[in-house]
Amino acid sequence: MEALSLLQLVLGGLSGVLVGFVLGVVGGGGSILAVPLMLYVVGVGDPHVAIGTSALAVAVNAVSNLVIHARRGNVRWPCASVFALAGIAGAYLGSSLGKAFDGRSLLALFAVAMIVVGIAMLRRRNTP
Repeated sequence: MEALSLLQLVLGGLSGVLVGFVLGVVGGGGSILAVPLMLYVVGVGDPHVAIGTSALAVAVNAVSNLVIHARRGNVRWPCASVFALAGIAGAYLGSSLGKAFDGRSLLALFAVAMIVVGIAMLRRRNTP
């Protein structure tokens, strides 16, 4: 494991602030920001390492955001529990499958996922 330079630590800290801010404001999008920031700003060379590292960083940011929203009564615990348990299962399956892809292919899949999510978010939603 190689040591991080001072510049990488500073860039990592600034990137973390940005990811935490976006998670706090909109409640999501942490990984969509964190993986590219890890790779292209901080200088993490391996996409697998960037994904794993950003997963931990985003999880810690999300927990701090959860505490704030839980204190304000903004969490529907039954819904959140089902969603979280399903997410844990999906994360396990996804991380297991991700090991089968080389870094370049993994980044291509990540880019496609970002595009699909972006298009889905721009589509008009029918609310009851």
